Amino acid sequence: MSGAAARRGGIESALMARTALNFRPAEAGDFDYIYGLCESTMRAYVEADLGDCFEKVARPTIQRLIQAGLFSLIHDEGVPVGAIAHELHDTHIQLEEIYLEPARQNLGLGAQIMQRLLDQSQALGLPVRLHVLSSNPARRFYERLGFSLTRSTPAVNYLEYQPRGVGEAR
Repeated sequence: MSGAAARRGGIESALMARTALNFRPAEAGDFDYIYGLCESTMRAYVEADLGDCFEKVARPTIQRLIQAGLFSLIHDEGVPVGAIAHELHDTHIQLEEIYLEPARQNLGLGAQIMQRLLDQSQALGLPVRLHVLSSNPARRFYERLGFSLTRSTPAVNYLEYQPRGVGEAR
């Protein structure tokens, strides 16, 4: 098993364990789907916070994450509903990207996917870290899940979820 597969595998197993959703490692041929999903869900936020750089940022980021084996496609009953890129580090789980089909947003799917990631965080005793663009209302979603703001720039908010019992006085 490659290092990327091992990093992704434990998290995917937890995600698949309690849901009807299926996760499949993304391949080079999935680029157009993931890019289109990113464009439909993120372009406005990128342009609002970073200016006219969507193409320069999105294409290489998605390509790099696919090549590193960190992206997975999410299917519900065989239909693609989103994509997620995450990596297990020694010190934390990094959520790089998560995109859901616009028609599937605000229906609990994102919370279902994130809960599996948070369960993995709890099992491993590792925090989950992510960043969200300042104009993206997803920050409120992550805060409802228990993420806290760790730092902020005018364009980006950095958040972290601490699993229960980690860092608490005993």
